[in-house]
Amino acid sequence: MSVKNGSAEILGFEDARARLRASEIDPKNFPSVGAFLEAARERQGLSIATVSDRTHVKASYIEAIERMSMDGLPSRPYAIGFVRVYAEALGLEPAPIVERFKSETGFAAGKKAQEAPASAAAPSPAERAEPARLSLVAVLAILAFMIWCAYVVTRPGPEAVKRPLRLDGVPLAEGVEAGRETHLSDRAPRVAASAPPTDAGKPLEIVPARVLDRIEPVYPPACEGAAAAIETVEIAFTVTPDGAVVSERVVKSSNSCFDRAALNAVKRWRFAPKTINGAPKPAYEEVASLTFARPS
Repeated sequence: MSVKNGSAEILGFEDARARLRASEIDPKNFPSVGAFLEAARERQGLSIATVSDRTHVKASYIEAIERMSMDGLPSRPYAIGFVRVYAEALGLEPAPIVERFKSETGFAAGKKAQEAPASAAAPSPAERAEPARLSLVAVLAILAFMIWCAYVVTRPGPEAVKRPLRLDGVPLAEGVEAGRETHLSDRAPRVAASAPPTDAGKPLEIVPARVLDRIEPVYPPACEGAAAAIETVEIAFTVTPDGAVVSERVVKSSNSCFDRAALNAVKRWRFAPKTINGAPKPAYEEVASLTFARPS
C-alpha cells in the first residue's frame, strides 16, 4: 500500500485555545519558575510596569525574577517575599512557586548551611546555658526585624488586586487589565489600543509567532484500518526565541494512533518568533489542530 501525506492545517485556534484550562498550564513545561511567571503575566496581557505598580515591587526586581538573575535581587528574605507577592498578584498559589524558586536559587539550603555540628570539646550545657539563651533572643529579634522590613516593602496598596486573576480566558476581576491572547493565525503585527505603557513610555508592541516552514504529517498506514474518514489531533507547544518548537504535547486526539505522527510533524516546524517591542521572546501554549484524511 502506498503512503500518502495527510492534509494538515492550523484550524480554529480561538476554539482550540478556549478549550485549554488553567490547570493544563503545567509549570513543569517551563525551564524555570521565572519563565513560568513571565508566561502567566503575558497570558493576562500585563506589562512589568503594571505588575510593579500593583505589587509595589520595583520593575527591575520583577525582571530579575523572570530571568532568575540573583545579582539583580536583594537579600534572601526580600527576594522570597517579592516572588510570593508576584505570584499572588497573578492569582497563582504562592507556596509551590516560592518553594521552587528557593530550590532553583539555592535558597532552600540556606538554613542547613547555618547549622554547625557540635564540637567534641564544647563546654558543658551548664556553662553555655546563659550565652545560648541570649544568642537565641538576638537571632529572633533580627529575624522579626527582617520580616517586618519585607512586609513594609512588599505590602500592596488599596489599589492592588483583591480577587484572583484567571489564566483560562474567563473574564477577570473588575478593574483588572486583560489583553487578547496571541494566536498563530494572526499574521500582522498589532498594538493593542489599551496596551499598558512600558517604563520608557512606549506602548507594548507584541508581534505573534508565525509559521515559516510547516511540515505536513505522514498518514500512518497502520492506523488506516481502525480510523474514521477524518481524524484530528490538537498539539500544544512552545516556540523558542530562535523559532524552534519545544515542549510539544497532545492536548486532544480523536484517535491516539495518530498522535505520534502529529507530534513528529509539529516538532519540525519553524517559526518567526514572537517579539515584544522588537525583542524575541518565547511563545508559550501555542496550539495547532492537525487533520488526517483517510487515503481514498
